[in-house]
Amino acid sequence: MTASGATLSTHRAAALSVEDLVVSFGGLRAVDHVTLGVDPGTTVALIGANGSGKTTLLDAVSGIVAADSGTVRVDGEDLSDLLPEERAERGVVRSFQDCRLFPELSVEDTLLLVEDGGHLSDVVSTTLQLPWARHAERAKRHDVNEVLSQFCLAPFRHRRIAQLSTGTRRIVDLAAVVLARPRLLLLDEPTSGIAQREVEAFVPLLRHISEVTGCSVLLVEHDVPLAFELADAVVVMQAGEVVASGPPDLVRRDWRALEAYLGASQEALAASGALESLSASDEPGRRDGHPAG
Repeated sequence: MTASGATLSTHRAAALSVEDLVVSFGGLRAVDHVTLGVDPGTTVALIGANGSGKTTLLDAVSGIVAADSGTVRVDGEDLSDLLPEERAERGVVRSFQDCRLFPELSVEDTLLLVEDGGHLSDVVSTTLQLPWARHAERAKRHDVNEVLSQFCLAPFRHRRIAQLSTGTRRIVDLAAVVLARPRLLLLDEPTSGIAQREVEAFVPLLRHISEVTGCSVLLVEHDVPLAFELADAVVVMQAGEVVASGPPDLVRRDWRALEAYLGASQEALAASGALESLSASDEPGRRDGHPAG
């Protein structure tokens, strides 16, 4: 991959501030007074067991679900009254676990459609092939070709989305995200459903997105090692609440985090290096100064 996507870069990365956010569904409080921030140009990973509220939090930030209380601010602007499309106009771009692409379109047409969505069009000018319309069309195809090259998708240019493997569809989804020119990117489990051997390839891919767009990232990821490798800060959620947060090395040594994320799967913890990071004084029986037993 190249990192030459100057025409695809954003003007500036956005700062996200979530303060005391509450989201409920009936009697279930899915997000319970959550406060967190994402500094411009940084990546914050949200981890936790299924049902801990991570995806609901992304939905609230993007405007897909309404919050009961609390605030979501981007660069200091309160987004509470804005629709999802209005938030997208401010550079808040959301990806989804299920890769919401049109199955019958080719990869190229899918990306052209995304690129069209980011530009105003004039049907008359386009039909008559007026000079500015021809220039806009050339620029659009240039950007799509650039992304196809950067994400190694050129061999799949004319392949229908339905014909692609899950991993390749996710790469197309990430390429579409770049074309949307995010200032704040909300990534929901980009490696979900793909083979473990493919997950390793996503680390440079996700870093590449940050480099090309210059955006800030709030990442929900079930793969703990990947989350720790990518993130500048890690936030651990449990039952809708934040139970631990901070730099990856600090969270690795927090037993609340160990008990919360992924149900404290031994395999996941060992792979993340969390177990090795604990000192003898961090053992469960000695937390908070209490002796074992």
